[in-house]
Amino acid sequence: MVVQWWLKQQKQMDGQSSFCFFCSTSFFTSIKRSPDVVRRWANEVQEAVSSDNHMVQFHALSLLYQIRSSDRLAILKMVQKFSKSGLRSPLAICYLIRIAAKLVEEDDGSDRIAFQFIESCLRNKHEMVVYEAASAIVRMPSISSGELASAISVLQIFLSSPKSALRFAAVRTLNRISINYPQAVISCNVDLEQLITDQNRSIATLAITTLLKTGAEASVERLMKQIGTFLCQDSSSIKKKMVYTSTASAIKASLGTAKIIQFQLSGGPKIAHEEVQQAQRRDN
Repeated sequence: MVVQWWLKQQKQMDGQSSFCFFCSTSFFTSIKRSPDVVRRWANEVQEAVSSDNHMVQFHALSLLYQIRSSDRLAILKMVQKFSKSGLRSPLAICYLIRIAAKLVEEDDGSDRIAFQFIESCLRNKHEMVVYEAASAIVRMPSISSGELASAISVLQIFLSSPKSALRFAAVRTLNRISINYPQAVISCNVDLEQLITDQNRSIATLAITTLLKTGAEASVERLMKQIGTFLCQDSSSIKKKMVYTSTASAIKASLGTAKIIQFQLSGGPKIAHEEVQQAQRRDN
């Protein structure tokens, strides 16, 4: 109680963001041991969410969520309030997106308020917020083709970004989408083909494996010819992944056995032998 009184006095005398930052981070360590004490500060924490300091706003929002985590209705109201008030901190917005995504998943996608907030973040000026929103949408279990298309269109723009981190994030997410929704990613194939020659080999590998999952028979055969020279430049682990994906795509596209064996051998006899053994184990 003495510490709590001292903190309240300091808060009234010192409006600096550094003190607010100290309080919010300190309470994170206290909420597990003394949750009741921290909950008494709920009003002050909520005021700190309106701070001009981005880090204070982020930590205050995180702490407020921890305080109200057991009350789903309170969390829903929190999302509704802060989605309209306009958070300044990109980190705080990303955290709010994760809270909203969790609400949607728990409610089997029927919580439209939370989803509408996530969808509105696709038009945010901060790239990290846009990607977080797109990533949250594509991970939702029950998603319509129209809702998925809005997220994919944003990721498609990131494929041509000059920042390698954004290109990698976008192509990795599209690669995951192509597992369950290959038809939805076809619109990105032209941009993905541009990444085959990307200097970042991880980006190039993800682009190729995504194209193999979404391409038709003609494009799979053409890609397999292009990959031949690509395999000679990469590590064994990347070769394994690419040979496996290519073989699976070739079988799906009903390519001839001779072409499949020829491609496997282009990745190296050892890798081809390992792929054959893995296929036999799966059949057994």
